[in-house]
Amino acid sequence: MRIRDVRWPVLIGVFAVALMSAACGGSGGATTTADATVDPLTITVPPSPIDASLPVEPGIFRVVGRPSTTLGLLRVAGMQGLLGQQGLSARITEVATSSTVSSELQDGTVDAAVVASDEAVRLASSGVPIRIVMLLTAGTSSHAILARADVADIPGLAGQDVAVSQGSEGELLVQGALAADNIPRSTVRVVPANGPDPGLMLVRGEVAAAAVTATQAEAAIAADPTLHVLYTAGDYPGLISHVLVVRQDVAAQRPGQILAFVRGWQALYAFDRDQQDIVIADVAGVTDTDLTTAAVDLAGLSLYDLAANAVELLPGGEYFDQTIGVVVAAAQAAGWITDPIDGQQLIDGSFVQAVASAR
Repeated sequence: MRIRDVRWPVLIGVFAVALMSAACGGSGGATTTADATVDPLTITVPPSPIDASLPVEPGIFRVVGRPSTTLGLLRVAGMQGLLGQQGLSARITEVATSSTVSSELQDGTVDAAVVASDEAVRLASSGVPIRIVMLLTAGTSSHAILARADVADIPGLAGQDVAVSQGSEGELLVQGALAADNIPRSTVRVVPANGPDPGLMLVRGEVAAAAVTATQAEAAIAADPTLHVLYTAGDYPGLISHVLVVRQDVAAQRPGQILAFVRGWQALYAFDRDQQDIVIADVAGVTDTDLTTAAVDLAGLSLYDLAANAVELLPGGEYFDQTIGVVVAAAQAAGWITDPIDGQQLIDGSFVQAVASAR
């Protein structure tokens, strides 16, 4: 199951023309098959070992995350009462660092976390007992690889220098693009940027390509119009993505809370599709940004609905079969983890499977 690309209105100048593609429906778009939107009410999903009619256990479902548009969307779901309508009492908190997310999951301060897929891999590799139980958003246009005119494609990076901000989603994008095209990483020199903006090294001619954010790309193309977009997050949907991870003991002891969360996220998906202006305004409020910034950030995301989750988190789904393995390989290549892990063992699709098969 892939995310269908359509062009969004130009929001941030010339870079938007090149990159601002996202799936249709919702602020960032509905998840789709190659040709048609999947109806979560009619999709056929095998039965789950979890009873979808389980009541929501009493107590607060505590979720933590670093600042992100995805975490902002979840906070909007709470503000709009979409989680409460499912009987879920949720407390959503924002923290500054990954180490805080890790420690709060490890010591039981929180039950779940909103993290990037690569962060989930890093947490699991460090021994935090978690499972990915739901895909939330996929980045489609927030990060890209820009290149000189003479570099035509990803294989053309062989023997070249590519600038990245170390430890960033841009570095993950580069490593993932190489893995997806089966390009040996040893043939590409991934170099740390001299400063916060890798695009400056590309503009100065110091490297052949650079992994950049949307704003950095716009500035680089304005400075050198010969630069072109070689690859975007949307070229490998799910590579740059946010997921809900839950502590294993919570999944075992309070499954009703996770089922309620799944239903609440689906309600947010529908609300976002029908009330985009409200969602943009609410996200701007909870993330302390202006409306334009919130709109651009949301346009760079595609929300995963229940139907996509029920496919992607089970064998046969692209995220389960391929993407998580690419994320693990990219994280190891970047030095974020020292030993490989079985990414598929990190995924538990039984909760989305239960809700989808009960509809």
